[in-house]
Amino acid sequence: METLAPEELKKIPLFQNLDSNEVAEVLKLSERQDYAKDDFVFQQEDEAKRLFIVEKGLVAMVIQLKPGTVRVIATESRGGAFGWAALLPSQRHTTSAKCQEPSRLLVLDGTKVRELCYENPRLGVKVMEGLAQFIANRIYSTNLRMLDAMWI
Repeated sequence: METLAPEELKKIPLFQNLDSNEVAEVLKLSERQDYAKDDFVFQQEDEAKRLFIVEKGLVAMVIQLKPGTVRVIATESRGGAFGWAALLPSQRHTTSAKCQEPSRLLVLDGTKVRELCYENPRLGVKVMEGLAQFIANRIYSTNLRMLDAMWI
């Protein structure tokens, strides 16, 4: 099983502005975790503490609309990231993340990433710019899905 190369991480909006040395600094904060099919990585309303990047597998972002009614709103495969709220203090997940197949995730502690950003403000600005782009992309794709659903 091949791990994500730094060049692949630079394709993720969160890290697209980082140079190779900065990517290496962020990777030092990471660990890998394996999940089985149907495992929850986190649940909706859990405190957002970690950012996840898919190295292998498929993870669905699932939202509970009301008791007994859930919808998959996004999926992430190799190179996909989720759990971005961990990069901001005192946030909660607005969705659950459920593995659709066995998955290996690169996990970053949000507090440690924020500390690195405080220690290196130039890197911090780049990460926050990437976070803004990541959120903008997610809003755009959500809007498209919502419009598509309205016109069916």
